[in-house]
Amino acid sequence: MTRDGRSIAIRRRLRLLAAALAFAITPATAHHQSNDGPIRGVAIPAISHGEMPIVARHRSQILALAARQPVTDPTLRRLTGFVSLQHFACFWGLIPGSFADEASPFNECSHAYLAGARALLAHMTKMAGNQSEARELEARIDAEIAADPTARAVCSNSSQTFDSADVIGPDWRLVPLHAPTVLTFAAFAALVAAGLVALMWRFKAA
Repeated sequence: MTRDGRSIAIRRRLRLLAAALAFAITPATAHHQSNDGPIRGVAIPAISHGEMPIVARHRSQILALAARQPVTDPTLRRLTGFVSLQHFACFWGLIPGSFADEASPFNECSHAYLAGARALLAHMTKMAGNQSEARELEARIDAEIAADPTARAVCSNSSQTFDSADVIGPDWRLVPLHAPTVLTFAAFAALVAAGLVALMWRFKAA
C-alpha cells in the first residue's frame, strides 16, 4: 500500500472511532415515552423484568425467523426495524446489568427491544401461511417463563408499553451513578485511546 493509501485508511479508521465516540455521548432520540400519547407506529406490550433474560436468549432466533418470512407486511417490517434499531441504541445489550439491574441506564432500552422481539414473534404466529415454527418458538419461550419463578419479577419499567415509531435510548443521567456502566465506558475509552495512539504511531512510522 502506498503512503497515500495508508493515510486514507488511517483517516477512515479515525472517522469510525470518532463516530463510535459520538454515538456514545449523543442523547437518545427519545426517552421515557409517555404511555398516554398517541401511538404513531405499532403498539408494543410491556415485558416484565424477569422475562427479559429469557426473551434475550431467543432474540436472534426471532429475527432470523422474521427474515425468512416469504411474505411480509407493514407490521412485521416495522417491528423488525424497531428491534434492530433498539438493540443498536442499547449498545447491543453488552453493558453489564442491562437486564438484571433496574438501576442500569440501559434497563429501559433493554425492555424496549426485548418487548419488541416478543411482539414480533407474537405477530408472526398470526400471519398467513405455515407459522408452525413461530408457534413452537413462542410455546418454548412461554414454557421457560412459566418454569422460571424469577420471570415474575417486575421493576419500574415492567409496565411500560412502547411505540415502534419511538427510539428509546439509555438514560445518560444515571450513568455516573451506575458503577458497572462507568467502568465499561472507561474501558471502552481506554481501548479507543490506545487504538488512536497505535494508529498515529503507525502513521508516523510509514
